[in-house]
Amino acid sequence: MHEDFGTILNRGFKTWVRNLNICIPYVLNFFVNLILYVFFFAILGVLIFTSGSGNVVDPATLSSEELYSMLVDGFMANIPASVAVILGFFLLGMFLQAFFMAGAIGMAKKASETGDTVIPDMIRFGSKNTVRFFLANLLVTLIILAGIVFVVPGALTIGDLSGLIENPAATVQGMGTLVLGILAWGIYALVMNIVLSLTPYALVIDELDPLDAIKKGYSFFKENKLDVFFIWIIVVGLAFINGLLGELLGSESALVSGLTYFVPIIILQPLATVLWTRLYLTMEGRELYSPYELLSDPDGF
Repeated sequence: MHEDFGTILNRGFKTWVRNLNICIPYVLNFFVNLILYVFFFAILGVLIFTSGSGNVVDPATLSSEELYSMLVDGFMANIPASVAVILGFFLLGMFLQAFFMAGAIGMAKKASETGDTVIPDMIRFGSKNTVRFFLANLLVTLIILAGIVFVVPGALTIGDLSGLIENPAATVQGMGTLVLGILAWGIYALVMNIVLSLTPYALVIDELDPLDAIKKGYSFFKENKLDVFFIWIIVVGLAFINGLLGELLGSESALVSGLTYFVPIIILQPLATVLWTRLYLTMEGRELYSPYELLSDPDGF
């Protein structure tokens, strides 16, 4: 049964309120990535701040010029190891995020269909879809990175940037072309982000492989352009308002700053997941529950 856009928002919001535990995958993802970042910077720091004698140099004992010089020299002296560490942690972070995001979508699917969801749903959907979700994210990332072709003409026109580095105020031939290329790449990335918004939901809900999920996400967008765009605007708008409040009020209060930082993790991302999931399910003609049909409390946290 198809629902109109207002019904999707109304019932999606009520489904989220009834299942606040959908925030748990996002909270776990935050803390797991926090631990990952600690290890990442620790390993990268050892590579960069280790002197030629093998001793670790304390950055606090260095001037700003010495620190900058050591960062550049340390990175250049350990390019293969540094690149391997950066790439390895980036892919590991994407893989762990794939588990939690697939789990969150699975929880939203269960909540939209039955009214309730529990933590075991996160584990079940996450473990079943992690690898395919990870590969789909890689493909989407590569599709967005393909937009670098817009930057190539400007980069070729400019050529050697050494003069600009020595004198930032100098006029460089072709800089306008490069700026236009970067702008075009940004627009392309934004469009791809909207067009492929439903790719992860198609993958988890319909258990598709990565390529089929991308095709399904694209075809879903073509058939439901306005609904996809409006939900995207709502999601981005809420995030923008939260960020603006953080900027305006956070400077005066550490508490407000902390709250606005965690609002996306605890509220906005889970709510967006429920709305996207309900949009996909209802437009695909799936049977969904009505909040008015369930008067009891949720089955469990």
